[in-house]
Amino acid sequence: MLCSRRAARALAGTLARVAVAVALGDLAAVPVALGQASSRTIFIANNGNLEGSISALAVNPDGTLTLINRVITGSRPNLQVPCAGCNPYEVSITPNGKYLATGHASSNDPLEQITVLEVAPDGRIAQRAAFSVPGTPMDVLWLSNDLLAATRTDPSPNKVVVYRFDPQGPTLTEVDLKDVGTFSTYLAVHPSRKYLYVNDSGAARLIRVFQIADDGKLTLIGTEPTGSYYGLELTLTFDGTKLYAAGGITQVELGYHVAPDGTLTPMAGSPFGAVGESPSNVFGSRDSRILLVGHGTDATVRSFFIEPNTGDLTYTGNMFDVGLQGTLGDVATLDDLFFVTDNSTAGDGKMGVYSFTLNPDGSFTPHGDIVKTEGVAPRTIAANSAT
Repeated sequence: MLCSRRAARALAGTLARVAVAVALGDLAAVPVALGQASSRTIFIANNGNLEGSISALAVNPDGTLTLINRVITGSRPNLQVPCAGCNPYEVSITPNGKYLATGHASSNDPLEQITVLEVAPDGRIAQRAAFSVPGTPMDVLWLSNDLLAATRTDPSPNKVVVYRFDPQGPTLTEVDLKDVGTFSTYLAVHPSRKYLYVNDSGAARLIRVFQIADDGKLTLIGTEPTGSYYGLELTLTFDGTKLYAAGGITQVELGYHVAPDGTLTPMAGSPFGAVGESPSNVFGSRDSRILLVGHGTDATVRSFFIEPNTGDLTYTGNMFDVGLQGTLGDVATLDDLFFVTDNSTAGDGKMGVYSFTLNPDGSFTPHGDIVKTEGVAPRTIAANSAT
C-alpha cells in the first residue's frame, strides 16, 4: 500500500470549497434501474498498487458468497506512473444502500481521489463519478445518504472534511473542515448518525468527538486520551453504548462507554491486553454481545464476549488464522455472519474473502472456502443488509 504524506497546501486552499469532479469510465454503461440492492451484499475494496478495484459479492441464503461484478477504479503499468484510482483503502456504503464511496491512498500527489459507485437492485455496481481532492482520504464514511466524511492525512494538522454528494451533477462539495491532529486515519459514526469519532494516533494520541448538525457542520464536543496506546480502527457497538479501538503494536484493545450525548468515558477495565499479536481491526456483532478482533502480526481473528454493563472483554477461545503476518485485511459483520479478507497469496496461494456464521458462544462456522474478489489485495469490507 502506498500512502501519500506530502502536503499540498497551495492547492488545498484553491480547492477548499469544491472538489473537482472527474468522469472516469463509460457512464453510458451504467444500468438504468439503479438503487439499493434487494438482497444481502458485501463490497470489497481491492487495495492494489497497480490496479485498484471494488468487488460486489452476493451473500447467499446459506452464507456462501458469489461474485457479482468488479469495477476497476484505476490501473497503471508501474509505480512511476500516477494512478489516482489505484489503492482504494477504505469503502463505505450509504444508510439506504444506494451508493458506495472509497478513498484512495495512491501517492498521486498533489491530489488524491474519492470514487463514488452506484448499487443496482441485483447488487451490481457501476462507477458514478470520481472526485479529485487535496490530501489523502485515508478513511471515508457516509454520515447520511448525502453527507460523506473523509480524513485528510497529508497536511499537518490533519483534517476531517464533510462533503455533500449530489448525484444529479454529480458533485462533491465541501461543507465543513476541522483540524484533527497529526495522524488521523480512522472514522466511526454513532448509530444515531449524530456523532462522529476521529482517531489521532500521532503525538497527541486521543479520540475526538464531533456533533453532526443536519447541514453537516461539525462541533467538537469532547476529546478522550488513549494514553500511551494507539487508538487505530474505531468501532461502536450496534446499540451505540460502547466504542472500541484497536491498539496495534501497543498490544491492547481500548474500550469506552458512550454517553447519550455522544461523549466518551474510559471503561474501568481498559486497556484490555491483547490475546493475538497487534490488534488492527475491531467490529461488533449485530446484537452487541461479541467483539471480533483482527490482528496484524499473527493474522488471526478472535472473538470476545462483551460484558453488557462494564464493557469488559473475555476471550471465547475461538479464532481463525488467515495466514502470514499482515495478510488479514478487514473484519465486518452482517446479521449473524462475519467476513474476513485475506489480502495476499503469500504462503498459502489464497487471496479473497471468507464467510462465517458467528455463533452465540463466539465460535465460527465456515461457509465454504475463500472466495476470490478477482481484485488485487482485497482489504476493506462494506456490508449491505437490504432485504
